[in-house]
Amino acid sequence: MNNYTCIDVPFNSRHTCWFCGEPCSDFLDFPANHRNVSDISHQPLAVPSCNECSSFKTTSGVKSIWALRDQIKHQLMSKYAKHLGIGLNWTETELKESDFTGSVLGGFGKSAWPMYQIAKERIAYKGWPITIDELPLDGYDETSGFTYDGTRYLSLHTCIDYYVKSLSLDKDLLTQAVDIVTPERFGYALKIAKLNKFISAQERSQILEELLLQESEAAEANLELEKQSRQCTVPHPNLKKVTISGTVATTESIQWALDRKVKTLDDLCRLEDDFFDDFEHLGGTGAFLAYNGLQLYLEARENPTWVERIDPNAEFWVSYI
Repeated sequence: MNNYTCIDVPFNSRHTCWFCGEPCSDFLDFPANHRNVSDISHQPLAVPSCNECSSFKTTSGVKSIWALRDQIKHQLMSKYAKHLGIGLNWTETELKESDFTGSVLGGFGKSAWPMYQIAKERIAYKGWPITIDELPLDGYDETSGFTYDGTRYLSLHTCIDYYVKSLSLDKDLLTQAVDIVTPERFGYALKIAKLNKFISAQERSQILEELLLQESEAAEANLELEKQSRQCTVPHPNLKKVTISGTVATTESIQWALDRKVKTLDDLCRLEDDFFDDFEHLGGTGAFLAYNGLQLYLEARENPTWVERIDPNAEFWVSYI
């Protein structure tokens, strides 16, 4: 006999598929084969599931119920990509105001938006937190997969596949554009792909070359702005320079330390490279003298009596750090 534990089902979610939110009257056993119980990261579970979600075949090696949900969501997205694409290509108002006529196009104009909404709601549905006898089941990894526009995908590549299928995009263009601008700017790469759906190999190469040049120029501009900002560290007008053993801790270096919450010599040592990068405009000797002055100042501040009696900037360390 299989010892599968039914998860707790909230009263307002009874007869609801945990995976997609559709009505259901049955449970899905996970893992499907009881011989694989030792391969999963938690106890075997019985989860409310609609017939469609239960029917999907998933790959081997699924370790948790949340990983299974991700795979089922992916298959739903793949199956209903065209329905989901309606909301990517149209607005509800545009469909209502469209001039579609005839038995086929007229029916599309009326049913398209409800079809999109149903598909979208099933993909977006998150289910309820899993508990067993009111005790939470731990193990959900929020960092896995790839999330864009509020939807979680199995991976970046499955996200690309979804948009390629939904919008009839050039997969090579979208994939390479994402590589260039990084996944963090997926939306920008997607815009490029949407503007260039039907292109030749030569046109694709030209677009990617322009994108590479654009990103290179932007990176150079950002580096220049960063360099300028480093050179323009403006100390507080009431901050005082401090001279110790003939070496000066400048107001610029003290402000630098305050801004970065550098309180001790250990803090300064960890950020030594950053300091010399930020003060390279002083030249090698100037940057070294500024660093040495800040070192001596921080060393002096290790003595509470010195801070109380001599440090002219004691109030700033209290307010900044």
